[in-house]
This record gives sequence, structure tokens and C-alpha cells, in this order.
Amino acid sequence: MRDITLCHPRLQQLAAKWIQACAAQGIIVGIAETLRTVEEQEALYAQGRTKPGQIVTNARGTSYRSQHQWGIAFDFFLMMDVDGDGKTSDDSYNDSSGLFERAAAIAKSLGLAWGGDWSSIVDKPHLYLPDWGSTPTQLIQTYGTPEAFMRTWAPAVGWVRTGIGYWYRRTDGSYPANQWCVINHHWYLFNPDGYMCTGWHRWDGRVCDPADGTGDWYFLDNTLNGPLEGACWHTRDNGAQEIWEVDLADQI
Repeated sequence: MRDITLCHPRLQQLAAKWIQACAAQGIIVGIAETLRTVEEQEALYAQGRTKPGQIVTNARGTSYRSQHQWGIAFDFFLMMDVDGDGKTSDDSYNDSSGLFERAAAIAKSLGLAWGGDWSSIVDKPHLYLPDWGSTPTQLIQTYGTPEAFMRTWAPAVGWVRTGIGYWYRRTDGSYPANQWCVINHHWYLFNPDGYMCTGWHRWDGRVCDPADGTGDWYFLDNTLNGPLEGACWHTRDNGAQEIWEVDLADQI
């Protein structure tokens, strides 16, 4: 994924400052990889092992060993004509003039750490928050999963977006799971993991998408990033369908 907004809030802020600071010194950079899923990390791990290519990581996705899975790291590339051929597309990772080290020095001055300082697999395009060390070990021991860690980023109350989807933080820090909620005059269905449902889903009165396939079908708005994404639809008396707006107070 290339969406920095899926990463830790402080990493987002530092990334924006870093891009500006680099530009001020004539280094134009872009953000490449940000948050990674287990599947994406596993695919990278397989490279050079069970799939063609060179080994690029020692981090297994299934054991959450990549900083990218925890939303505390991003990779960057150059958006410059380094070799003077009039093109930038062939210079994304051209470090012949030491631009990666210069960009990294700027990042470190802002409080980030650099994968180019690693001794195992040197990763020059990699920048990360150093709060938890150079590996996710401390995060794994403290939180278990990236999803649990990401829940600590949340505002006091309201919608929280992660790489998986949206969940809703209550004032006490808990979140609805496997239930219907009224939020701002619309019904939303949350799956057993606490994430807002979109598209077609079943509800049997107790469980979202029961394993036995029972329950009634409901359609939750699936307009990606739309203002009412996840809101339940209903059928009007004339047969037309629309997003259902209800005259009810919040029930979360």
C-alpha cells in the first residue's frame, strides 16, 4: 500500500515534514510502501526463497516481523533526474550520488530512523519510528497483533481507519463487535472482529455472517471512502432502495 494515512499518526506528521525538508535541500522524494498486509509481507518473504528474485527481507508476514505491518515505517523513492537523461522514472532508486544518505540524514534530524544503518539486510529506502527499536519484537510482546496496536492510535471517540477497514472507538476505549449500531442516524453492522461491514452480509439475530449460512441478507453501502460508507440500505414503500436514515439517538 502507498497510503501514508494508514500509518501511525506521528509517522504521518514526520513524513510530511521530511518531504518538505528534503525539497528545501533540492531532494525530491515520494512515498512508496507504507502499511503491508500479512499476505503482502509473505509474498516479499517468498522472493528469493520459494519464488524468483533476490532475498529482500528476513521478516515473515505470519509472525508480524515487519515494521510495515505495524504502520510504523515507510519506504521512499527519488523523483529526480539523477543521471541527467531527461527522465525520472529510471532513477527512483539511483543512489549513485548519495541522495538516499542525504535524505536519511534529514529524516534522522526529525526523529526517524533509517534502514540503511542496518547490518543484516541494508534497506536504504526504509524509514521508521525508532520508539520500539529496530524490530517489531517489543510491539509483538506488548500488543500481540498490529490490529491491537493500531487501536491505541485512536482519537477519544469516533471512527478509526486501519489497513483492514473502519472500527468505532467508544468513549471508554472499547469498540462494538458482532452487533448493529446506530451512529448519526444510520445503522451500521460490525463483524466479530469489530470492523464495519460493507456490501452484502448476513445477520441471524446474534451473529454477523454465521458459519452455517443462516440469517437475513443486508446491504451496507460500499462506496469506498464515501460519506456514508457502511450505512445500511433499505427498500422504500414504492420498491426503490436508498440508504436508511432513522430518527434514533446513537446506540453504540
